Amino acid sequence: MPMPQQQRRVFERLKVVPLTLLLTLLLWMYADAHLTAIQNDLPFQISVVVPPSDANDIVQIISPSNGEFHVNIQGPRDQVQQIRDQADGRAIFTHDDRNNLAYVVRHLRSLTIGPQNYISSVRVLNDLPYFRQRHVTVISATPARIQIAVDQMVSISRPISFSALHHVSASIMPAVAQVQLPKSLLTSIGGQDQLRVVAQPLSDLTTLPPRTRQTIQAQLVVRYPGAVNTQVHVSPATALVTFIVPSEPTHKLKLGIVPVWIRGPSWLVDRYSISIRPETVPVTVAGSRPALQRLGRKMLIGDLAPVRDRVVAFLNITPSITTTDGWVEHHIRYALPSGVTLVKGPRTILCRISYRPSAIPTTAPSPTATSGPAMAQ
Repeated sequence: MPMPQQQRRVFERLKVVPLTLLLTLLLWMYADAHLTAIQNDLPFQISVVVPPSDANDIVQIISPSNGEFHVNIQGPRDQVQQIRDQADGRAIFTHDDRNNLAYVVRHLRSLTIGPQNYISSVRVLNDLPYFRQRHVTVISATPARIQIAVDQMVSISRPISFSALHHVSASIMPAVAQVQLPKSLLTSIGGQDQLRVVAQPLSDLTTLPPRTRQTIQAQLVVRYPGAVNTQVHVSPATALVTFIVPSEPTHKLKLGIVPVWIRGPSWLVDRYSISIRPETVPVTVAGSRPALQRLGRKMLIGDLAPVRDRVVAFLNITPSITTTDGWVEHHIRYALPSGVTLVKGPRTILCRISYRPSAIPTTAPSPTATSGPAMAQ
């Protein structure tokens, strides 16, 4: 029996009810995800970099010293929630996220050389791809301004000297090295005359027969007044030194309490918890009897002696640092006083690196003041 027309119309309407409900649900979910949400007081840590075209320029965040801000954001609810999870440590920052939290200073010529450059924090943060790609706006930030120091790298030619053996003349190849350093550092130390490039032997001079002509390989070290700056580099790294071994015997001194210092930019050292073992290493050095006697007296008074008069080992921390799952080997280097050479000492120590609780977690390597004074060898 045919269905009455009125019933047929009701039936047709009921057929579209599930579809209408489904579309309504989807529209509600879409709208909910794109509703505007606000989240306050999220911690974020950024870095500043220069484009490759300005590779000779240096920029550094002076304030806040660790590049950390507390920000208030506004944007799509799902994106705001994801950002909150990352900031609170419930979700990791990917390699791309870390790169997208680097502020590229593209208008260096508009800034002045020195530390007196101030930029709005909100402006910088909203320029970061991390927020722009998520259509999230930084409403406010603490601190409200970023202080940035701008510097330039300069290259200086300096003669290479050899002082491992007193009163011994030597032929050095090459005779001149190129020292790269920040212009502000060069000015602060009093100019290029305060820069010395010293050839430190990489072999035990006490094993060389007296009155013989020898050619050895030496590491080039830059010495200058004041604290060590990790942005100072020398090229080439090594040189060949030819000399006549003196008839006066070279003596050895065994040191059993040489400290290992951690050296690196403050923003890196503040971000990571770095443990080392051992914290002191046994070292044997060589030199003339007067040089070793002077060293012995300086080592006895420990930290009261100037760094240049002591033997110190240091672990150098660079922006390529990564966290470790356990203890791993890291290379160490030594600072030696003039006239003293290294005979024996460990070249590596065990090191364990993790993020400090206040640092932002990341799965990728993170892109200066010093945690402990040291002189590069």
